[in-house]
Amino acid sequence: MPLVKIGLRKGRSTGEKEAIGACVQAALVSNLGIPDADRYQLFAEYDDENFRHTNGYLGLTYTDQLLIIEITLVAGRDDDIKKSLLSEITANLVSASVVRADDVFIMITEIGRANISFGQGLAQRAD
Repeated sequence: MPLVKIGLRKGRSTGEKEAIGACVQAALVSNLGIPDADRYQLFAEYDDENFRHTNGYLGLTYTDQLLIIEITLVAGRDDDIKKSLLSEITANLVSASVVRADDVFIMITEIGRANISFGQGLAQRAD
């Protein structure tokens, strides 16, 4: 059920966005064991006026290619799995030549199983 939101500056091609989505999905499948069909991604493109960030932080240097990736997951996975997910998403994106490692900002948010409906107003993942 991961919901992935990817914020980026306007100007990326359709092919680049497809590659970004595929890189993130591959890491989710690999690390979380979800089926590939469990794919929910939202891309939000911003002009320079509405996509603001520092030039660097914590020893990192950001460029105009910065991706801000938000992933919402059902709670319960241990920190090692989440750390592996962060690492693999970044490695996949760098390998696909769509971004430098410094330009991958990822935030994971966890929610309870009763907090999501895939449709029909039902909490399909609730215990």
